[in-house]
Amino acid sequence: MSIRFKYIKAAALGIVIILSLIVAFNWQTLNRLHSVITLFDKALIVNNFSHMKEVFFNSKIEQQGTPYVFKSRLQPLPESFTYRNKSTNTDSFLTRRSTTALLVLKDDQISYEQYFLGTHSDDKRISWSMAKSFVSILFGMQVDAGKIDIEQTVDFYLPELAHSGYANVKVKHVLQMSSGVKWNEDYQDFYSDINKMGRILAIGGSLDHMTSELVNESAPGKTFHYVSMDTHVIGMIVRRVSGKSLIELLQQNLWGQLGMEDDAYWLTDSQGVAFALGGLNMTTRDYARFGRLLLNNGAYNGQQIVSAQWIKAATTPQADYLQPQADKLGYGYQIWLPPEAEAGEFFCVGVYGQYIYINQKHQVVIVKNSADLGFQDGLISKHETIAFFREIVASLK
Repeated sequence: MSIRFKYIKAAALGIVIILSLIVAFNWQTLNRLHSVITLFDKALIVNNFSHMKEVFFNSKIEQQGTPYVFKSRLQPLPESFTYRNKSTNTDSFLTRRSTTALLVLKDDQISYEQYFLGTHSDDKRISWSMAKSFVSILFGMQVDAGKIDIEQTVDFYLPELAHSGYANVKVKHVLQMSSGVKWNEDYQDFYSDINKMGRILAIGGSLDHMTSELVNESAPGKTFHYVSMDTHVIGMIVRRVSGKSLIELLQQNLWGQLGMEDDAYWLTDSQGVAFALGGLNMTTRDYARFGRLLLNNGAYNGQQIVSAQWIKAATTPQADYLQPQADKLGYGYQIWLPPEAEAGEFFCVGVYGQYIYINQKHQVVIVKNSADLGFQDGLISKHETIAFFREIVASLK
């Protein structure tokens, strides 16, 4: 074998070793990126929505204390419900909306609980934007403690955002999704802000830094424009005034106090900062326990966790453009109101069909988890699902 051939062979082997090390070193990053790309594949979405921690950065919230045990008084679901003046079969609806879990509480008792599409009661299901309502409660605790004034501007609490689109924007307007910040929430657009954020979660980066790069688009406090990153800003303020992470606050101030039955976890960026606007993962029953807190105006088993005043403010539209109408949802502080909502009727919602619905008048909490790829169809899935929930409420004895 010639000396030249030996050098070539050695060089080739060295290149292979280097490439192998590069691939090994970046395997987790590549795996996360692949998971983002395939997250919503029809064949994978159900499993993905119950196993997010296997790929993404995350932090655990540990079960602690004695779980609150629900009693049961089982009742059947209504066979059908009316939507857009047409009768819709319940079973067909649940199938079409790729429902993975449905749990109904009436008077603190489980009246219905079922899991679908091969999922189980102990699955930790992704919240998506239902997490925003959890952040609202953590935020309300800081307001209750006198650490936040919602009439102040964002940059009062976060001077690092003084040159961003959040400069001179009142905290109240960020809570209401009327910050005026430019944001593209189109999940079908590869270059949208929401998908850019997803890539940061996958391959590494800072959500705080992304927030600082956003710019103003319109006057704040004038119109509702859903900007998911508004919730991240709310979370940043909570972190700043409390000196703790959202994960620490959830662990210390909610998890044990609400009698949660299982561990949970919160997806984070590569810096360990919680994906505030959509990264919680927990069991369906634990979502129901959070719903019970909202149902009881912030009280849980005689303890006031967050003030009733905050729950009222968070579930009340504070401006005309936030009011619910016959064909329009309303908005409070990171919590939604159904069309023509009655007093004490509101809900948390996440993309692909995640819901915690509360009806205080009838003492009902409904949790629905889904992997609904058609959630943006012409039927308007939020409105259809609310019609279904209202029929359940009407059927309960």
